[in-house]
Amino acid sequence: MVETRISRRPDIPALSALWREVFGDTEELTGAFFRLLWREDRCRVAERDGRIVSMGFCLPGAEARGLKCSYIYAMATADGARGGGLAAAVGRALVSDAFTGGADIVATLPAEESLCGWYASRLGMAPLFRKGGPGVEFPAGWHEFSRLCGAHDPDTPARLWAVARPGVETGGLEELGWECCFD
Repeated sequence: MVETRISRRPDIPALSALWREVFGDTEELTGAFFRLLWREDRCRVAERDGRIVSMGFCLPGAEARGLKCSYIYAMATADGARGGGLAAAVGRALVSDAFTGGADIVATLPAEESLCGWYASRLGMAPLFRKGGPGVEFPAGWHEFSRLCGAHDPDTPARLWAVARPGVETGGLEELGWECCFD
């Protein structure tokens, strides 16, 4: 079984480096993320030989028709560490943490269509919210970071994938837009 842990402030340089390695984003963007949205208890990491090789963030604060939503973002695994279940363990821990913390729904926008099946099989997610447009409400920091990310990428899926806490009804949410998906 893969062990994960909650991140700590001293992890930020390693998290930033892994982010840039996997996604190619600038230090300006990663710095803005850590300034605006990062919280220790909303990031999970997996380590190998004392080095962070997989990470994911689960951001709280969105609301859809009175339901509390969290958003998995920047799931990343270092090149040489892929295929061993690290990202799945990180993702499952993030979903569990979010539900324990009071979230009703955990959503994400897969970076490409080919990842939708991964989120379905590993995290039990299914398509739900529309990418972009009005509907879901977000805190100010989400809007600020979203502006730095720019326009929605036309190559990402048209729907966010999500999983609800047991007993939470999601009917009608498929018509809502999720504007701040940072693609």
